[in-house]
Amino acid sequence: MAGLLDHGSLRLVDLLSESANRAIESIERRFTYEDGRVIFAAGDVDQRLLIVRSGAVKIGRIGADGRETILAVLGPGHFVGLVGVMVGRVRGQNAVAVGETTLGHLDKDDFFALMDAHPEIARAALPAALSRLSAALNFIDDVRRLPLAVHTAVFVQSMLKASGEDGVIRWSQSDIALAVGGSRVSVGKALKRLENAGFIRQKYGVIEVCDPQALAAWIDAARATHMND
Repeated sequence: MAGLLDHGSLRLVDLLSESANRAIESIERRFTYEDGRVIFAAGDVDQRLLIVRSGAVKIGRIGADGRETILAVLGPGHFVGLVGVMVGRVRGQNAVAVGETTLGHLDKDDFFALMDAHPEIARAALPAALSRLSAALNFIDDVRRLPLAVHTAVFVQSMLKASGEDGVIRWSQSDIALAVGGSRVSVGKALKRLENAGFIRQKYGVIEVCDPQALAAWIDAARATHMND
């Protein structure tokens, strides 16, 4: 799997001044993980704040039936584990390196000391966390209200914004199914419907978005229809 999925959430580093970012970099300890390496698992007692410096981190869960769900794929500048640091909860998801990934590790005490010395870090952490919460709530609302084809289109649109490549998403159909929460067959049908409508073009492991504006207009119209049902 390749490609980011941050649901448009804010990157912590973008909300900080140069001096605050330097202060974090001066204290953090950096570790590099090979592709596929588990960084932490659901249920772990781990109160480190992690900042992605290169590569990406896949956040997901494994259900009782053994099925994986992809919740996000976060790239450079994003944080991982803020809830665990702030409220002391065990990890609720699994975090896995996507490609060779370097993370900055900040222990809880060090992070709190940084916030005392640089109050802007605390002010930045709040909107960064809330933007991710808002994205999660919107995702849940879409799952509940929208037909799978529309929800899949919303997902494609979200991936496109974070892909880093103009009009290209490097995700397989199977990975999209894991992230959307549908079966591979049902998501395949949804993608085929979008392809037949001329919004996307499917290739092996790649989706090309032919007309992002037309796709966005179709999503808006579908949302208006189904949100009023």
